[in-house]
Amino acid sequence: MGTYKQDRAAEDIKRELAAIIRELKDPRLSEHLISISRAEVSGDLSYVKAYVSAIEGIDVAKQATKALT
Repeated sequence: MGTYKQDRAAEDIKRELAAIIRELKDPRLSEHLISISRAEVSGDLSYVKAYVSAIEGIDVAKQATKALT
């Protein structure tokens, strides 16, 4: 568990990433229900690690991760 500032930044990043994913026109993403399940922010707020999940399972989540990178 991070500080209040880290937790708040992580929630803001999750919300923004979800909005960006909804707007993307990539068929690898738009055909599935993809969500950002968690975001971990570094202590100085310069790095974030986002975790992607999909209702359809791990294979779809891996495919979405490839599409996003």
